[in-house]
Amino acid sequence: MCGIIGGFGVASRVKDGCLFEALQHRGPDGEGFFEDASVDLLLGHTRLAIIDLSDRAHQPMSDPSCRFSIVFNGEIYNYRELRAELESLGVPFNSDSDTETLLLGYQKWGEGVVRKLRGMFAFAIYDKLKKEIFLARDRFGIKPLIYSFQNGMFVFSSELKPLLGCNIVEKVLDRQALDEFYAFGSVLQPKTLIKNVLHLSPSHFMRVGVDGKHTISCYYKFPSLRSNKPVDISYTDAVKEVRRLLEKATRYHLVADVDIGAFLSGGVDSTAVVALMSQYSDKPIKAFSVGFDNGTEIFDESLVAKRTAKILGADFHRILIDDRQIENTFDDFILALDQPSIDGINTYLVSSFTAKHVKVALSGLGGDELFAGYPHFATLRDTSQAEARPLDYLARWVHRLRPNRFTQKMSLNGMQLSDALSMVRTIFPVPQRERMLPGSPYASLKSRDSSHCDVIQRVSSLEFSNYLCDTLLRDVDAVSMWHSLEVRPVLLDHELVEFVFNLPGNYKIRNGKFKSVFVDAIKDLIPAQVWQSPKRGFEMPFVHWMDGVLNSRFAEILESDQAKSIFCEKYRNKLRRAVKKRKPKGGIGLLLCFCSGW
Repeated sequence: MCGIIGGFGVASRVKDGCLFEALQHRGPDGEGFFEDASVDLLLGHTRLAIIDLSDRAHQPMSDPSCRFSIVFNGEIYNYRELRAELESLGVPFNSDSDTETLLLGYQKWGEGVVRKLRGMFAFAIYDKLKKEIFLARDRFGIKPLIYSFQNGMFVFSSELKPLLGCNIVEKVLDRQALDEFYAFGSVLQPKTLIKNVLHLSPSHFMRVGVDGKHTISCYYKFPSLRSNKPVDISYTDAVKEVRRLLEKATRYHLVADVDIGAFLSGGVDSTAVVALMSQYSDKPIKAFSVGFDNGTEIFDESLVAKRTAKILGADFHRILIDDRQIENTFDDFILALDQPSIDGINTYLVSSFTAKHVKVALSGLGGDELFAGYPHFATLRDTSQAEARPLDYLARWVHRLRPNRFTQKMSLNGMQLSDALSMVRTIFPVPQRERMLPGSPYASLKSRDSSHCDVIQRVSSLEFSNYLCDTLLRDVDAVSMWHSLEVRPVLLDHELVEFVFNLPGNYKIRNGKFKSVFVDAIKDLIPAQVWQSPKRGFEMPFVHWMDGVLNSRFAEILESDQAKSIFCEKYRNKLRRAVKKRKPKGGIGLLLCFCSGW
């Protein structure tokens, strides 16, 4: 896990160390660069050593012929198998690193190597002979890869802020991206908040020549969209196969030359991960959880996690966060996000704590999107099959003006699925955004051609390509790497995802039970109190903080130049009154977090 940066036409901007310094949190164990002055090319790397801790795994790394050079961020969990395959073809190795396996695999198989990889990755390989850079990103977007073509230059990076802080790209806000942020709490990839700066989309690779000519190709199709043939398997056999694939995925995710821990909340996903890890460890798993000591009525999951850890025999570490700590870390959290988001504070806090003990933490991230764990999976299944009545159309009109949960539920009847999910996921509806951001384009979620799939599959597909990719994965990478911590989402192993996605929807929501096939696959491993408990959405006491320790900070932010440049005076007056009365709604925090960081 590391930070990568480089491109054509950027070498002169990196020699002062500006970009390395900006990415040092992602790789405090070493740094280096490769340069080809003939084309003004640079590959830069900051290293977090996880596999092969020796200097032989130092990056940038070149092959023996010096034709190919690589910078790589991520982990290839099946690198030993790929290495054995390459050695059988007569390829010699100098290290025991997954980086070298990836580099020599590209030398042998070309772009076909990406289809062989099991893991999370973003990398760039320079071909000195062709004067070309090959870049690729993992299937589901676990690792970030940002790029831009500006002023005759091509640049890529693991993060956006180094490009802005070192004046590599111009800081011009994309108004449509801004509208997406206030609609959904994050910008929809491939866009970023900055014009002409983009993400390489998940499951894509790109070739860029020194002349700027480039092509982008998709190497992996989302599993439920490949065919309309459902998996022919009984529910009982599906449960057994899910268990087998979970165990296989866990073994792969334990590949490392450093200690590995795990995030543990009160939910079934993280509990299952810790229980599965325990099967393959000869010592207690270090498990980490965050609780809040602020006198609110918000449910503290860390108490459940503590009881669970004791039952599982885990080495439990719990940190209690009070209001003063939030006040002292708020600005650092905003900086860590790299790009503004409605999410991420919990991961920031638990990562800060976890990084003091281990370099790697396994996570249950993705379980709700994969196994249909959100209540709206069932809601959208039902409403998509209903015909819209005149009263429902009236409810849609009312919802635009005065949105609430009753008008929303009626509005969903008969609505196109992607539009319905957009409504469910929307934080500030269109009329409110029009008052906040006059003239901004209308935002809607990315959709896929999945009409042949059942509703649960289609919602999962939309959640993977939107909320999971654009908010959860992006935020987890940014705030965990801010603390030099690698987070591995076990449930996003692509073989597991492929199998589960193609299961019928009624295997995931069965007899009113969400994530049924998952729970039945692991319930013998985890405490009954966890899998029998109703799902609770994870709550942060954000409104409590806005009313209290962050109130004066938000009052300051409202008077900033950034707030003035984005919001009209009338809307800022409304926000001022809410902050002054100490009665803000949760969404106001989203507005102010953006102005604080941008």
